[in-house]
Amino acid sequence: MTEDVEDLVIVGGSAAALTAAIYAKRSGVSVTVVTDGYGGQINNTDVVENYLGFKSISGPDLAEKYVEHMREYDINEEVGDKVTDIRKKDGIFEVETEGGKVIEGNSVIVCTGGSRRHLNVPGEDEFNNRGVAYCAVCDGPLYEGEEVAVIGGGYAGTEAADYLSDVASKVYLLSRSGELKGEEITIQKVLNDENVEIIRGADTKEFYGENLLDGVRYEQDGELKELEVTGAFIEIGTVPNSQITDLVETDDSGYIKVDEEFETSTAGLFAAGDVTDKGIQQLSVSSGQGCMAGLNAADYIKQQRHSE
Repeated sequence: MTEDVEDLVIVGGSAAALTAAIYAKRSGVSVTVVTDGYGGQINNTDVVENYLGFKSISGPDLAEKYVEHMREYDINEEVGDKVTDIRKKDGIFEVETEGGKVIEGNSVIVCTGGSRRHLNVPGEDEFNNRGVAYCAVCDGPLYEGEEVAVIGGGYAGTEAADYLSDVASKVYLLSRSGELKGEEITIQKVLNDENVEIIRGADTKEFYGENLLDGVRYEQDGELKELEVTGAFIEIGTVPNSQITDLVETDDSGYIKVDEEFETSTAGLFAAGDVTDKGIQQLSVSSGQGCMAGLNAADYIKQQRHSE
């Protein structure tokens, strides 16, 4: 192995990435974390109540604790520049950022998580940031005392509806399947929120308005209906940020395929967290995957050293 090449480069800045960094560093390998920012999706979470050790903590506060913990170790950081490519040349991985910087490593862990999923219906792009939003925690306070809609009845949708019930005067929760999914405690809160109205079997078709959003058109039981709201929050989950490299095999949805050791189809290239095809997308799962990927990447590096 080349001395001036980092042992392990970790791409990402949330639970999986920073857990992997700590475990790999404690295993005796050098580590560099490359990310455009810390926290990831957790920064969009109002309150976390299911992460062991914290009865209740805001998402941004928990992300800050992740970073504080990581910085207890001698871990290099390249922060503020997005990774655009991961390639392998002469046995060495090259991680390139948007600014043109290249960080070389003997092994890499991809922990890039996911980005908010879009509906791709008329008016969505036109009214983006003018009534259409993708983060209830970020933009919800702008609609205090107003009537809003949440699109999506899954984990993200029910959590958003519960949060917005304390902000907006009225929250319409549009569930396409008609079934609410997520943690049972959150579902029960939504069902008991007096100012939340659940519209089941609602297939969102269009966002309309003039300069700002005036409402949402949706189809229910074959009939096109309108809902007058000033804000609409699209909360239908995420898509994996796996496009930064062609060295990995992905499933039909774009999630990176990994084996039991969280190694991808390329030797020495691992992945963990919401970008993989493994498990439920929860903080505890991402942390666990980061732990395993970090330890396995460290083992891979040590095996390469011994083989030389």
